[in-house]
Amino acid sequence: MKTFLFFTICLIKGHMGDAAGGVPSIAGGSVIINCIYKPENEKTRESAKSFCKVSGSECTTMTEVKNDLWIPEERFSMTDDTSVGLISVFIRNLTVNDRGTYRCKAGSASIQEVIFNVEQEPCCGRSEDQTAYILTTAVIRCKYPEKYKDHPKLLYKVQNGSLESIITAYGDSVSSGRFSLNVNEQEHVFTVNITDVSRSDAGVYYCGVHPNNPIYTPLFTEIQLHVSGLYIIIAACSCSILLLAVGLSLLLFKGRCKKTEGSVSADQRNTRDDDEGVTSAYYDVIQDSAQESIGLNTVYATAHLPTSPSDSDFYTLTDKPQNTKT
Repeated sequence: MKTFLFFTICLIKGHMGDAAGGVPSIAGGSVIINCIYKPENEKTRESAKSFCKVSGSECTTMTEVKNDLWIPEERFSMTDDTSVGLISVFIRNLTVNDRGTYRCKAGSASIQEVIFNVEQEPCCGRSEDQTAYILTTAVIRCKYPEKYKDHPKLLYKVQNGSLESIITAYGDSVSSGRFSLNVNEQEHVFTVNITDVSRSDAGVYYCGVHPNNPIYTPLFTEIQLHVSGLYIIIAACSCSILLLAVGLSLLLFKGRCKKTEGSVSADQRNTRDDDEGVTSAYYDVIQDSAQESIGLNTVYATAHLPTSPSDSDFYTLTDKPQNTKT
């Protein structure tokens, strides 16, 4: 971090003459202003720092050194790193009324002067709320003005009251851990994907670019990312409902099987009963037939059958032939 600040300070020193040319910024967006001083100068180092807007011979104080660079309820804030002699001023929600000349001061002495040129850009300069779900992928979409198409794209996150760089792309795409940044030059949009979202990913993010002049960093969009566990709750509820449905289906299936078995048993019992009825009826018929047979036999038994008549009886009925002599 110290090395990064050292190179930043060197770049700022090399561009000190460009400060008077103006700091372009976007209405509705934000900007970080960097002012440097010599930390070995004890008087300057120990003096109270401030940031003021010039109006004639007056310079109205907009903010003084705070513990945090990002303070939700304030548009202007500033921090002072006395170890390297770097003042950082953060201005949020810029308006056209913020145009003008500003100074970084140590006591009554001016350290650095900058000119703001706040511009209207239809593509940018807004604040957004976005919701991501745990274990899913969050997608942060950032538009930027066409004039910054060749500048490195970056994403900041507010961490412990400061703005920390999460990922920076010096080309079309870059990946770093769970974060990836992809640039669409035709649409002047870059997207940042955050995989395996967790609670710690919630917070405030800023989309911006690294301009050729390190005295300032323009930020175009402020994103408040909310992380919700609703996705997991829905998934858990869906699983519970599915399990309940499966359980009910099994119970219904089991009940139908039991009902079917009962119907089959009843049919079998009815079949056996029908068979027994048929058998009884059969035996009844046989018994009737037997009785009829017995009756016939009885008739024949009681009837007097004719006996063979004797010859005398036979001839009695007819004339008995006489023996004739020839």
